Amino acid sequence: MNTCLSSAQLKDKAKGCLGGHYGFLIGAILIESLISYAVSFLSPALTFSASVPRFLIGQAVSFCLSVFTGVFNAGFALIYLKLACGATPVLSDIFYGYSRRFTTSLQLSLVYNALSLLLLAAYIPAFWGLRDGNTTLLLLAIPVAVIMQAVYILLWLPLSQCYYLMLDFPDKSAGEILSLSCRITRGQKRRLFLILCGFIPIMLLGILSVIGFLWAGPYLQMTMALFYLDIMKPAQKN
Repeated sequence: MNTCLSSAQLKDKAKGCLGGHYGFLIGAILIESLISYAVSFLSPALTFSASVPRFLIGQAVSFCLSVFTGVFNAGFALIYLKLACGATPVLSDIFYGYSRRFTTSLQLSLVYNALSLLLLAAYIPAFWGLRDGNTTLLLLAIPVAVIMQAVYILLWLPLSQCYYLMLDFPDKSAGEILSLSCRITRGQKRRLFLILCGFIPIMLLGILSVIGFLWAGPYLQMTMALFYLDIMKPAQKN
């Protein structure tokens, strides 16, 4: 018997969990954003006239910085799980990945950012196309972007639950967490994909304004945390 909550039920629960906590979440997002923005200044500035070596060095530095700041995701996973379980988060929770599980959080961030390199492949022909004025390369970037995005989604979906699992299973290594994420998402990836697709209109509207995005982002993340708790219910564990 399928006892999974529907997308609508998860979203309704998410709204309830978020009630009265938007101020705290927006503050946490702004702190993380300011720190990440400050760190980004360490990356070399790139233009479409940059040389190939400079482009590659810039991308390598940006990748390393993204891996480091990606550790914040562990803290946000903790915050949303606390809210989903009726607990009260504190602002220091956003630094959980740095203060408590840095090695594991960094390893998971490395995996997620490595997957994001697939999306970078779409920018390579666009980079050289704009630099050299090559229309063919610019047109090639479109199908490449579509293909890489599809591959990225297929690889990301089974690994999407890692930060939550890291919190629930503190003794497991990054490799064990990745393997467990793949196991618990069996039969759930299509459902998760449809849930995320349902947020596309909301996120697009949110992008039109900073306030809208600060509302849509926590809404999505809370739904994701509730999705994790839903698939981890004892009745659905194998």
